[in-house]
Amino acid sequence: MKLKYIIAPVLAGLGMIAFSSCSDDNGSNPTLHMPESFVLNTPSVASSVLDLEATTAPFVITWSQPDYGGFPAAVTYYVQYGLDDQFTSTIDDEGNTVLNYIQEDEPLSVCRDSINVADINRNLMTLLGASSAADVPEIVDVYFRISAQTPSTDVIYSNVVKVKTSPYFQTLVAADPILWYLTGSCIGDGSWGSVVPTGCQPMYLSQESNYDYATGTGEIFWAGYLTSAGFKFRGSPDDNWAVQIGQGDSFGEFKLNDGGSANISVPTDGVYLITLDTKTSTPVITEYTGSAKVFDGIALAGSFNGWGDTELTPITSVCENHDWFINITLETGAEVKFKQVGSWDFNWGGKFTQLSYGYYGNGVGNGDNLYISEGGNFNIYFNDITGLFRFERTGN
Repeated sequence: MKLKYIIAPVLAGLGMIAFSSCSDDNGSNPTLHMPESFVLNTPSVASSVLDLEATTAPFVITWSQPDYGGFPAAVTYYVQYGLDDQFTSTIDDEGNTVLNYIQEDEPLSVCRDSINVADINRNLMTLLGASSAADVPEIVDVYFRISAQTPSTDVIYSNVVKVKTSPYFQTLVAADPILWYLTGSCIGDGSWGSVVPTGCQPMYLSQESNYDYATGTGEIFWAGYLTSAGFKFRGSPDDNWAVQIGQGDSFGEFKLNDGGSANISVPTDGVYLITLDTKTSTPVITEYTGSAKVFDGIALAGSFNGWGDTELTPITSVCENHDWFINITLETGAEVKFKQVGSWDFNWGGKFTQLSYGYYGNGVGNGDNLYISEGGNFNIYFNDITGLFRFERTGN
């Protein structure tokens, strides 16, 4: 299947993630001016053929900082590559921008990137539309360039560098959607810790989101009670806060990977809906305007327990709770639903979307039974406001 790579416009605020470390400030009173381009260095492997199957070391690419007249600009870079040097785009029937090239997801603030050659090969399969080994040429020319932007300037591009590669056929498997975690004074036990789900908890995937097939980026969600005591986003509970989002100068402004950023503090205590775009690392936090019933208990009912109540544990113990958790073993062929403890007045079913490690879905009131096509031991998360749930198979 030939896939579409969709890129949203780069947000001006994204350029503020870090100050450029590619060169020093060249003057005490610099004046910003707009360069037309900058130099992408020719990598050493360009003089030969990069064997994507035999090579284990990352592909390293470097470039010079654009000359903004010595102005100490915060520059955001993206690596782009494709099968020709045109780097074109079109608009599909749904109004999305479709690129004929790949843009690496991670925004960079330094003039260097190390790319996994397996990722390059997988993306070439998509660009080539390869469904079998016969669709993969022995040698493929890959054209690289870099985009650069500051918060106050338009995007500019480097020169284009050609690298000869020797790809191999690889069956494409959709990437699992990227998850982020929440931690804070009203999350879990309020400890700001790394233990899941009490110290921090994962956000939720939605079947209404269009996750990028190759990268897993897209919108993820959470709804619950927050106070002005604050919280933060974490990219992983295991990275020692390397990837995080905190508050900027005021609520609604955010800083990426700034350990000195403030806690995100909502203006008033209450129930909020959070949407995080994992492609741009951009959150949107709004007051929740729907009904947010507080349940005394939520249970999992199904064929495994005669459709009785197997109670989930409330995740939040320090504020009003709307998230629930259970670790449970379910057999292949089991059918389950979420429900209010002691009553079927509120119950949620639906359909599963497959993950490499389990399932996720959108709970629907009085929806269909959820069918476990592959059993195992699962960590299950459920949000009673949105109805979103995730079944994470343990041991993977």
